[in-house]
Amino acid sequence: MWHKLMRARKELVLNNNSYPGETFTEMDIISNLILMYIGGAEPVSDTLGFCLHDLAMNKYVQDKLREHIKEKREKHGGEFTNDYLMDLHYADMVLSETLRKHNGSITLLRIATKTYHVPDSTLVIKKGQKIIIPTYSIHRDPKYYTNPDVFDPERYSPEEKSKRPSGSDLLFGDGPRFCIGKRLAELEMKLGLSEIISKFEVLPCEKTENPVQLANAGGAIRPKYGIWLRLKPIVV
Repeated sequence: MWHKLMRARKELVLNNNSYPGETFTEMDIISNLILMYIGGAEPVSDTLGFCLHDLAMNKYVQDKLREHIKEKREKHGGEFTNDYLMDLHYADMVLSETLRKHNGSITLLRIATKTYHVPDSTLVIKKGQKIIIPTYSIHRDPKYYTNPDVFDPERYSPEEKSKRPSGSDLLFGDGPRFCIGKRLAELEMKLGLSEIISKFEVLPCEKTENPVQLANAGGAIRPKYGIWLRLKPIVV
């Protein structure tokens, strides 16, 4: 990520040969850096909260994830290395399913860069037209996700993902303008899950809501009253 920002500064600010008709400044690079940190902080904590809630409500998934983490940790000598985090494939599935159900935003906003005739339709999207993509609705559409209210990480197995059409998974956006903090957020969430699930059993408590009530947060998905759970230490 840092390399890409440094490269962007070199190619777009110091020596802009790629887009001679546009002006890029140091502030553009700094703004993207700040956005990356913001995208890797608060949304990460909200997603982890929702994830732990779903794991508390689905004990068999939590147990499977714990065994997966244990297996991969032993494979990598107990070290929290990048190779270890990249090997947590089931954790990826769990987090993807969490993001499908509780993504941080409910829409994506885009502007068409060229006129496009939608196939098998009379609809024409004109260049410069503003577009709203309803990601929340797409991720809960039974046409793509059977029983969409059910927490099922198996939806994100390679086999199941291959069955869905392009554009039905917009967890971090898509295309060249997907979330700049995606990789950082994924690493943070997998590290957090690895630490918590390996040391604690996550259980509901008397204040746990199911389902979690959502706040009116201007297009964002956030818990209205927080997420309350009980952590029971695992005694080895």
